[in-house]
Amino acid sequence: MHKLLILLCAVLIYQSAIAQTGNIQISGTLHGASWEKISLKIDEAQPNMPQYSFDTQLNEDNEFQFLIPISEPQFVALSYGPNDWVRLYVEPGNNIELDADAKNFGRTVYFKGAEGANNRLLQTYMRQFPEQSKFKRKQYKKGTLYYEVPSDIYGKIFLLNPSSFASYVKSIKQHKLNTIDGYARSFPDVSPMFIKQLRAYAEYEWAHYMLTYGYASGNKDIDANFFDFVHEIALNDDDLVSNPTYRQFIKGWIDYRFFTDESPDDNHFAGQYFLAKEELYGKTRAFFQSDILIRGLKSTDLYLMLDAYNDFVKDIEYQDYAVEPKILFNQKNRAAVGSPAPSFTMEDINGNQVSLHDFAGKVVYVDFWATWCQPCLSKISMTKTVQRRLPSSDVVFIHISLEKTPEKWRESVRFRNLSGVHLFAEGGIDSEIAKAFNVSTMPAYFIIDRYGNFAPKPQKTDAFTLQDCLVELMN
Repeated sequence: MHKLLILLCAVLIYQSAIAQTGNIQISGTLHGASWEKISLKIDEAQPNMPQYSFDTQLNEDNEFQFLIPISEPQFVALSYGPNDWVRLYVEPGNNIELDADAKNFGRTVYFKGAEGANNRLLQTYMRQFPEQSKFKRKQYKKGTLYYEVPSDIYGKIFLLNPSSFASYVKSIKQHKLNTIDGYARSFPDVSPMFIKQLRAYAEYEWAHYMLTYGYASGNKDIDANFFDFVHEIALNDDDLVSNPTYRQFIKGWIDYRFFTDESPDDNHFAGQYFLAKEELYGKTRAFFQSDILIRGLKSTDLYLMLDAYNDFVKDIEYQDYAVEPKILFNQKNRAAVGSPAPSFTMEDINGNQVSLHDFAGKVVYVDFWATWCQPCLSKISMTKTVQRRLPSSDVVFIHISLEKTPEKWRESVRFRNLSGVHLFAEGGIDSEIAKAFNVSTMPAYFIIDRYGNFAPKPQKTDAFTLQDCLVELMN
């Protein structure tokens, strides 16, 4: 009896801890499973959650369990096998239990108990309004974002005039909202927040379609009053910061406002940061300022983001949203303009030891590449042109390969007749040299001045702009 009481107390303490930390537990059984792994994917990482995907193994009884930190109500995806997945709705502190036939996972999943009511209804909704695979959706690149729409909406963008398109997508939105309102009346046991999130899914999806048609598609027959649709929805709603369609639209709306300004700031991300500061407030503003900072710190030079970053960390009320920008800033600060470039000594393609110190007094262009990275090959091709125009006595081009094996690297350098200094980084993206330069994606390049410090990189990377930048540093 004493042991039973101890066990019950432990369970209660454990469940209390889950509720207090905002964790959720998702567990279930996949009957007839052949795959050993099941994954939980989040549309975008939340504060203090550095990953988007969580994997777990099925046990010998084909059971699984996730325990993950969730601070906001949101939609996630549970995937099993190569192509089978289901959309889930989760709220902090809730436990979700399900059963499914592994051979037909997406269609047979059943959510148990009172906590499963939201998800039973969500599955009904998803069967009525299925999501199109991301691989079949179409994209427009505009400003700093990709605007993604289903293929049928993409087709209507080409076929319909502005008023017809607006009527078409509004009818879709209204049909979805009517369906959701019917659910709310018929199933009073579902949570009010779930209904709000599901309505937002429909409303901001519609707003995103309208923005894509009016802005991202480059349609030239758009009147300024077309964008009055924004007055039908709320730009600020702290409950929705984890809703994927809300995020998608607000990011796009800020992008649209910035790039359609009469004289937009040349620094796109910093300009959008301060625009968000003017237009948004509360937790919503903190989230989108954080998001813009993160994208800017990943995409541009640090000095271009300094004013925005300093403004953010000085006034931020929601500290959770400052965690990742601070991490990125500290990482990027190692390669900030004026900072000493990390020294290195490596063996070149001819077996000679090469050190950065060997080129003291010269301007050094360093890039990281691999044979399978097509943008890297395009950039190397561009730098060949620049190298022919500049005296080798003043400028050195160092190409560091993050290829998996040295054989493919050697073959590619010789086949393409690439000039410059060629080095191979053992370990690829996880190599010491890649970490020293904080390289996480390719292509990546750096310019080091005569004094061994990082120099500013040009905003454009065409041959003439790069050449002018290097010539200026030579003087």
